[in-house]
Amino acid sequence: MMKLKYAIMMVLGLSAAGNMIGCEAKDQAKGMAVSKGEAVSKGDDHDHDDHKPATSLKEALETIEKYRAEIKEAFLKKQPEDAHDALHEVGHSLESLTNLAGATTEEAKQSVKKAVDELFECFGAMDDTLHGKTGKSYDEVGDRIDAALAVLKGMAK
Repeated sequence: MMKLKYAIMMVLGLSAAGNMIGCEAKDQAKGMAVSKGEAVSKGDDHDHDDHKPATSLKEALETIEKYRAEIKEAFLKKQPEDAHDALHEVGHSLESLTNLAGATTEEAKQSVKKAVDELFECFGAMDDTLHGKTGKSYDEVGDRIDAALAVLKGMAK
């Protein structure tokens, strides 16, 4: 009986600790917050409902465009910290693109992978700027983002 109480206390304790820490997971290769819910930085308090997965490539691209516009505006206003939430949210949307693209040929699959990798790199570089690392401004990566999105939009037709 004592072992059961201990086990329950451990589970509840770990659960509570997890809630206090937040639910951020980092994609090590990309350096962006992804997957598990919300990025916890500077006390972010956005809604977990933002993470409803897209059901089509078109829907995912519309979401990414929304975040791209927010990010661009914040950087152009010289207030990149205002893009913090959008930079983390865009990572969630980027994760789904490869599967949603529905590429059937090897060439199409490689095009999707290249475009998605480019978007992760560009948005990740701007995110690095916000975290005190050597990163990039929107002006430095905007053309690359536009080109990668154009490839993916061509597949959404």
